Amino acid sequence: MRRTCEGRRPVSSAAMLLAFLAATTRARAVVEIGTGSGETGLALLRGMAPDGTLTTIDVDPELQRAARRTFLAAGYSPGRVRLINGVAPEVLPRLTDGGYDLVVAHAADEDYLAEAVRLLRPGGVVALAGGAIEQDDEQWVSTVLQDGTLLATRAR
Repeated sequence: MRRTCEGRRPVSSAAMLLAFLAATTRARAVVEIGTGSGETGLALLRGMAPDGTLTTIDVDPELQRAARRTFLAAGYSPGRVRLINGVAPEVLPRLTDGGYDLVVAHAADEDYLAEAVRLLRPGGVVALAGGAIEQDDEQWVSTVLQDGTLLATRAR
């Protein structure tokens, strides 16, 4: 594994973008769909407000255990991260309407965008990786990045 001069693993451009989004939105509440090993969640935590909470959803308990280890090894207390085991379409409807500053999904899915509309506070941002979704709703300002990631901001 390659290390930087500070002994850390190199950070991907996607992780840097997510940390930037969390920081610029002053995110205190973030939803991540697809926990993986925790690397992108770690980037989100680094960009979030110090008292912020990351809610991350994944169906694979092994990945969630790996993510928990990643967060703890980086010094984040268990109180900063809420790991939910389950299928996103079943979990997302149980989350609070208008309670989140940023929603990140590691797959583009029209159902995820519909849930993001409900979950985000005015001014919140959604980032969907893996392709753009057609949407012509006037309450969104969006752009598609070169890698196909859709970034959209809910109008105030």
